[in-house]
Amino acid sequence: MTSTEHGLIIDFNGNYQPSNAFDINSARRALIFGDCVFEQIRTNASTMLFFGRHLDKLCAAMTFMNMEIPKKFSSERTVLKEELTKLLIKNKIFKGGLLTLLICRTEGNDVWHQPSQVYYIAMVKRLPSVLFELNTEGLTLNIFNELTMPAARVANFNTHFGSVVKSLALQYSRNKFTSDSFIVNSNGNLIGSAMYGNIFCVKDSVVYTPPLSEGCTDSVIRRHILDVAEILGIQTDANTVITSEFLNVADEIFLASTEFGLKWVIAWQNRRYYRRTAETIWKRLNEYYADEF
Repeated sequence: MTSTEHGLIIDFNGNYQPSNAFDINSARRALIFGDCVFEQIRTNASTMLFFGRHLDKLCAAMTFMNMEIPKKFSSERTVLKEELTKLLIKNKIFKGGLLTLLICRTEGNDVWHQPSQVYYIAMVKRLPSVLFELNTEGLTLNIFNELTMPAARVANFNTHFGSVVKSLALQYSRNKFTSDSFIVNSNGNLIGSAMYGNIFCVKDSVVYTPPLSEGCTDSVIRRHILDVAEILGIQTDANTVITSEFLNVADEIFLASTEFGLKWVIAWQNRRYYRRTAETIWKRLNEYYADEF
């Protein structure tokens, strides 16, 4: 079975099947109650970049959600890696791709019954390039504060609650005719953006990003950007909160996510920003990822 025969193929708990034949009742609890976590992994053909780091994050999310971690995600990762490699091949992902791993709690007898056992669904899609492409035109942003993210550990993981906040923020962006929207936590501080991920600000040659205690996503690429900045000799600060006032004095702003890579911001309100540091980090970040090939 290949993707050309039946559309895209998914991996449902170790079994390959056409996505258009998937029994939606199998994910009823996840769809109705959002009782799931997910992680996205960038791929180059059948190579999953930083596979172990993404699984570590997913296991941390399962532990937080009181879910039982399957052996394939802990002691038998080689088995899962081979399984997902076959999934990429079946879907003919010969260049850039994005693999999504969705972990769902198994069905209980009722809403109050929350078993610790889980199942997983793996899905893939093609990306236009293997490495990250820096945007030629800078993004314009506003601040969405009608619904906030908690300044708590749950916000460090990819959950449906976070997805709801980001979805509403994207609608807000469209209504305001901007590229994206900053999202804020319950303290009113900025923790990222709706579409393009973690926020980084540059001021006086120092790269700032909010601490995890503020509720920003603990993404693998966030850690990589901090690593790359250190390699380049750029000072970083992951302990300072980012406020709207900070945006007024920042020299640069850029965003980062596994799917979209690094994107630089040109404007917020009447403030305009540069892209020098963003471009320097983007180039080295691509080298960092290319080393995984």
